[in-house]
Amino acid sequence: MSARPNRGPRWLARRIARPADERLRWPQRLAVRLAIWILVFGLLFSLVAAGIRTWMAWHNQLRAMEAELTLIEVAYQPTLTKAIWEIDRESLMAHLQGALRVDGVGAVRLQLDDPGARSRENVLQLERPGWQRSTLAPHRTVALNYQPNAQGPSTRVGVLQLLGDERTLWSRLQGDALDILITQLTQTLLLAAFLLLLFRREVTDHVTRIAQHLVSLGPDRLHIALKLDRAERADELGQLVAGVNQLQQGLADHLAQKEKIEQELASHRDHLQDLVEARTQALSEANLALAASAKTLQQMGQMGLELTTFLDLQAVCVKLGHFLGQMMDLDAYGVALLVPEGDALEYIHYAEGGEVATPTRLPLSDTRWLTVRAFLAEDELLLFHETEASAAPQLPGLERRPIRSSLLRPLVANGRRIGVICIQSYRLEAFGQREIEILRSTAPYAAIALANAAAYAAAEAAREQAATALKDLGQTQAHLIQSEKLAALGQLVAGVAHEINTPLGAVKASGANIVQALQQVLTQLPLVLTWLDAPQTLLFQRLVEVARATSGLLSSREERERIRSTRQALEQVGLVADQGRAAQLVHLQIHDQFERFLPLLTHEQSTAVLAAALDLVTLARNADHINAAVERVGKIVFALKSYSRMEHGQAAVATDLVANLETVLTIYSGQFKRGVDLRREYGELPPLMCWPDELGQVWTNLIHNALQAMAFKGRLTVRVVRDGDQAMVAFIDTGAGIAPEVLPHIFEPFFTTKPVGEGSGLGLDIVRKIVEKHGGQIAVRSQLGQGTCFEVRLPLPAGA
Repeated sequence: MSARPNRGPRWLARRIARPADERLRWPQRLAVRLAIWILVFGLLFSLVAAGIRTWMAWHNQLRAMEAELTLIEVAYQPTLTKAIWEIDRESLMAHLQGALRVDGVGAVRLQLDDPGARSRENVLQLERPGWQRSTLAPHRTVALNYQPNAQGPSTRVGVLQLLGDERTLWSRLQGDALDILITQLTQTLLLAAFLLLLFRREVTDHVTRIAQHLVSLGPDRLHIALKLDRAERADELGQLVAGVNQLQQGLADHLAQKEKIEQELASHRDHLQDLVEARTQALSEANLALAASAKTLQQMGQMGLELTTFLDLQAVCVKLGHFLGQMMDLDAYGVALLVPEGDALEYIHYAEGGEVATPTRLPLSDTRWLTVRAFLAEDELLLFHETEASAAPQLPGLERRPIRSSLLRPLVANGRRIGVICIQSYRLEAFGQREIEILRSTAPYAAIALANAAAYAAAEAAREQAATALKDLGQTQAHLIQSEKLAALGQLVAGVAHEINTPLGAVKASGANIVQALQQVLTQLPLVLTWLDAPQTLLFQRLVEVARATSGLLSSREERERIRSTRQALEQVGLVADQGRAAQLVHLQIHDQFERFLPLLTHEQSTAVLAAALDLVTLARNADHINAAVERVGKIVFALKSYSRMEHGQAAVATDLVANLETVLTIYSGQFKRGVDLRREYGELPPLMCWPDELGQVWTNLIHNALQAMAFKGRLTVRVVRDGDQAMVAFIDTGAGIAPEVLPHIFEPFFTTKPVGEGSGLGLDIVRKIVEKHGGQIAVRSQLGQGTCFEVRLPLPAGA
């Protein structure tokens, strides 16, 4: 990879190497622009100052005119009052004309007081030509009083008004303003000229010298220092000159260093090429390793797909050993599963050197066995080398060489350990990081396949048990043909067959769901794990655990409502709120806490990640359904044996009534989806002391009757509330209802309104006996055309 060229110094060299004869145009000169700004500022300043001084001159003129009027008033008052008293009209006119001759007086008005009617004319007024009354010019009004005797009182003889002339004010102001403007402009021009001369001497000439120096500067002139024709001073120009000289020296050093670096780069090009070739070789090797890893992932995906096709434990073990032998070098391989009693591990398959050992049980209390230690340990993987591997006990019946390496991993399904997978080798330190990762990735597939096979085996055992029970009932029916109850027992056999067929159908449906979900998981899970980093992988595992811990079944209406509210919540936090994503969150039952998993929801492959999580949860939930259905078959057989006598030695236990009811609703979840709107109305209840298996029979019978009454289409409401010291459980359907004449007989043994083969007439009788055994009561209300309500009331513990 070639070094990027350093274009900075070359650009700067071209900039500083411009021809020295370039000159600035006249408008671009700093001195010219400074002179223009000084003149503009001086002109504005002169205008403002002239305006202020003119305003002051105006007020001075006003004060001067007012003083003139006051002087006339003071001077004329004695003589004018005497002339008025003596009625000397000529003297009065002379006084008025004398006052009008004053430059600032525009009009004189004399009003005579004539109490004795001594004169016909009471007002005398003289005006200058063209004078007009003005609010700007000052005026004086004075009362004229005459005192004939020095000791006597004074008498008012008239009023004198002196009115100023505005024209005189403006005439005087015009002359003053012209003088002020000329004086101010002269001062401003002189000051501007002085400042320009001073700035040119101290700044402009030196800046011009610096500019000429920089224009003529080139790579070959960097050694010529800048000097100014003035004494050295520590001012801004001195700092500028020092900075220019320092910049020249830095550029010279930089160019020299650049030339040295280019020489060094040229000398290292061959070395760099060698490094590139070595790196290319390393990348090629990494690509080969990546291709091998991809092949291993493909083999594991193929292994997972093929394992799901087997429902036999031995077939799964053999196929798993075949795949592990292809992906790694091993000499022995085995699978041990936890026995139903939970106190030992049993090797269901162990092969070494082509020989298969007989099944052997290993007590969990015997920790000499490496398999037991791996099952009990908290570690994900255990790796044993020569000392520990050779000292461990050996399975009987095999002649083998000493084992020097052992790698074991617990098998975990549905959150619990079900066994251990073991691989061994005769070689020392035979298993490295690659083999550890292969076993870590393979173990979940093996656990799922083995769990499915075990569940299938349990289902087959339950089916055989049910067949045996049916056979026994058939034999009982043959013995009762000779009695009067032949018809009733025939109905009993048909009803029991119907009750047993329901959980077996659930087993079949759950098995099909497991196969479908497992195929999708095995295809998508390896890709999802490669898309997620370590924190996201832990968050993905937490999501599966949270969804796995949820329970309960949603009706179609509840599911639609929650999908709609989930889409609104996604839009509020700015996430993509399409129908598919909201449905995934509702099916996982994390719609009310999806904010905890925002890193997965904002991932670019979020849809595939959620789909993989939903498939894993589907596997776990369907496995639970199979277990519940198998237990249900056992309960049906138990109910048959307990029909005539319900008591047994089992003690009552504290039970969550809602959880007990939800187990039965889960078994019927497939039938709810056909068209039944299931609504739950649950209140808070304390634990109830009861026999949970028998209460499960009660809920099963009442729910099944409600579904049949609605023909599997309608609304079923399940209500659990507290009513005083009792727990009330109600089942309300929207079926056809029960006729009034039939209602009193529904709890009688062998009474049924169903066709032959669909009911034995014993279901509600068994329900009544179980409820009464718990100290409770059962009641029914029904109305034709509207539906039926069964209410079961059970006593709560004292003080609860």
